[in-house]
Amino acid sequence: MNKSDIIKVLETIEGQLDDAYNTLPEYNANSEGKSYVDGARCDLYYLKEEIEKHSGQRETIEDSSLGKDTDQTAGPRTDIRM
Repeated sequence: MNKSDIIKVLETIEGQLDDAYNTLPEYNANSEGKSYVDGARCDLYYLKEEIEKHSGQRETIEDSSLGKDTDQTAGPRTDIRM
């Protein structure tokens, strides 16, 4: 799955969360549920923005057997801080 596919999935989830938020009736019993959905939307917007911001960047790794750099997409990053 490439970054474009991931963005499309995130946009689908975004629409689903927007629909969930907008269909909850406006009364106090739903305020906690709305805040959880709104928090998920906020996290999703941040994640989508970060992916889009870094989508033009590709990491290169040195192929020591060939003695030159080769363009390769890196594996999952574990150093991303939120």
